[in-house]
Amino acid sequence: MYIVLSDETERRLRLAVVTVFGGKKGDLSGAIEEAVKQWLDKNANERNINRWLKQQLTTSKKKR
Repeated sequence: MYIVLSDETERRLRLAVVTVFGGKKGDLSGAIEEAVKQWLDKNANERNINRWLKQQLTTSKKKR
Protein backbone atom coordinates (compact mmCIF):
# COMPACT_ATOMS: atom_id res chain seq x y z
CA MET A 1 0.00 0.00 0.00
CA TYR A 2 1.18 3.49 -0.77
CA ILE A 3 -0.28 6.63 0.80
CA VAL A 4 0.44 10.32 0.39
CA LEU A 5 0.23 12.73 3.32
CA SER A 6 0.81 16.45 3.40
CA ASP A 7 4.25 17.40 4.68
CA GLU A 8 2.73 18.89 7.84
CA THR A 9 0.66 15.77 8.60
CA GLU A 10 3.67 13.51 8.05
CA ARG A 11 5.84 15.69 10.30
CA ARG A 12 3.24 15.64 13.07
CA LEU A 13 2.74 11.88 12.72
CA ARG A 14 6.45 11.10 12.87
CA LEU A 15 6.93 13.35 15.89
CA ALA A 16 3.98 11.77 17.69
CA VAL A 17 5.21 8.24 16.92
CA VAL A 18 8.68 9.01 18.32
CA THR A 19 7.13 10.65 21.39
CA VAL A 20 4.65 7.86 22.12
CA PHE A 21 6.50 4.74 20.99
CA GLY A 22 10.15 5.78 21.05
CA GLY A 23 10.84 5.61 17.32
CA LYS A 24 11.90 1.97 17.08
CA LYS A 25 11.75 0.10 13.79
CA GLY A 26 8.14 -0.67 12.92
CA ASP A 27 6.65 1.98 15.21
CA LEU A 28 5.40 4.14 12.34
CA SER A 29 3.68 1.16 10.69
CA GLY A 30 2.17 0.17 14.01
CA ALA A 31 0.79 3.65 14.60
CA ILE A 32 -0.70 3.82 11.11
CA GLU A 33 -2.28 0.38 11.49
CA GLU A 34 -3.79 1.41 14.82
CA ALA A 35 -5.21 4.59 13.24
CA VAL A 36 -6.70 2.68 10.29
CA LYS A 37 -8.32 0.14 12.61
CA GLN A 38 -9.87 2.93 14.69
CA TRP A 39 -11.14 4.62 11.52
CA LEU A 40 -12.64 1.35 10.31
CA ASP A 41 -14.31 0.72 13.67
CA LYS A 42 -15.87 4.17 13.51
CA ASN A 43 -16.81 4.33 9.82
CA ALA A 44 -17.03 0.87 8.31
CA ASN A 45 -19.81 -0.58 10.40
CA GLU A 46 -22.51 -2.69 8.80
CA ARG A 47 -25.04 0.17 8.63
CA ASN A 48 -22.66 2.41 6.71
CA ILE A 49 -21.70 -0.38 4.33
CA ASN A 50 -25.37 -1.19 3.67
CA ARG A 51 -26.14 2.50 3.06
CA TRP A 52 -23.25 2.71 0.60
CA LEU A 53 -24.37 -0.43 -1.22
CA LYS A 54 -27.93 0.91 -1.47
CA GLN A 55 -26.62 4.17 -2.93
CA GLN A 56 -24.55 2.25 -5.47
CA LEU A 57 -27.52 0.17 -6.54
CA THR A 58 -29.74 3.23 -6.84
CA THR A 59 -27.10 5.06 -8.88
CA SER A 60 -26.55 2.13 -11.23
CA LYS A 61 -30.31 1.75 -11.86
CA LYS A 62 -30.59 5.46 -12.74
CA LYS A 63 -27.81 5.11 -15.33
CA ARG A 64 -29.70 2.42 -17.22
